[in-house]
Amino acid sequence: EILSSGINAEYGHPQDRILYQTERYNFESFGYTIPVPKDGEYVLVLKFCEVYFQAANQKVFDVKLNNQPVIVGLDIFSKAGYGTAHDEYVPFRIQGDALYISDYKLAFSGEVNVEFVKTPYDNPKINAIVLYEGTAADVPKLPPLQRDEEIVQEELIQEDPLTVEDVLPEEQVPKQPPKKVSRPKKANPYDEQNTQYWPILISIGVFLPTVILLCKSM
Repeated sequence: EILSSGINAEYGHPQDRILYQTERYNFESFGYTIPVPKDGEYVLVLKFCEVYFQAANQKVFDVKLNNQPVIVGLDIFSKAGYGTAHDEYVPFRIQGDALYISDYKLAFSGEVNVEFVKTPYDNPKINAIVLYEGTAADVPKLPPLQRDEEIVQEELIQEDPLTVEDVLPEEQVPKQPPKKVSRPKKANPYDEQNTQYWPILISIGVFLPTVILLCKSM
């Protein structure tokens, strides 16, 4: 790679593709010049991976193609999170001495210049650049990003079993006869038995003195 400015960095993670394992950044704006020898449809793929900051709005920068802004306010962490590959796609067309991008027609002299523009939010960077000949539909894409908020673990809720009252309207619920409960007819049957013996005891108590008196009179 031939570049007069920029700093190589060896940040990266083994699980990432090799193109995302190294990066180049600079304390000021920097760029690359890429020759494009013939007319046709092209897609510039810019590959990024945030391996330093772990929050949004820490590294934000712009990208220009032949001095035309094509990406404004790129925040890699906001796009993909930490340590995750992220690609930006810039389709354009070359025809004669003109470069067509979106609704803009730019002067073209055989090469395109990609510039990473510094903003107040840290330094611009790039992990890899790939130029494809063809349209955006021809370019291989990264698999869809599955964010943490999309990974939802459903909690199992144990519900009470349904009863007939939950299914049928109240007027259709069959009436159940009252259950017979086996219990003593009286709270304590011995209480009444004790009271039944009181007259007998009183009678005996009265009878005994009478017998004794009769025996003495004889």
